[in-house]
Amino acid sequence: MAKRKKTPKRLTKRERKALDGRGPSGHEGGHIHCVACGRHIEPPEFVSRPSTARWLRCDHGTRYASCAGCVSEAQQRLAEHDSSGKPVQAAAAYH
Repeated sequence: MAKRKKTPKRLTKRERKALDGRGPSGHEGGHIHCVACGRHIEPPEFVSRPSTARWLRCDHGTRYASCAGCVSEAQQRLAEHDSSGKPVQAAAAYH
């Protein structure tokens, strides 16, 4: 008797979004805020020289935006998220 081939596990909606790089601050609307300070970030800030914003990725693969000056604070927030499994404690957004 031949073994049946298992069907691959289907990804959840959250896992699919994480693979696409979309998340609380990285969704496809172009409306992005720093995780650490909440400042509104325009997409060109990620590619300008010198860049004033950076994308950070948690262990789950979700991208989060950070101002260049807030990278260490944002990394601490992502590390807490990775170790606890709780949502990232993002700062309140402002414009």
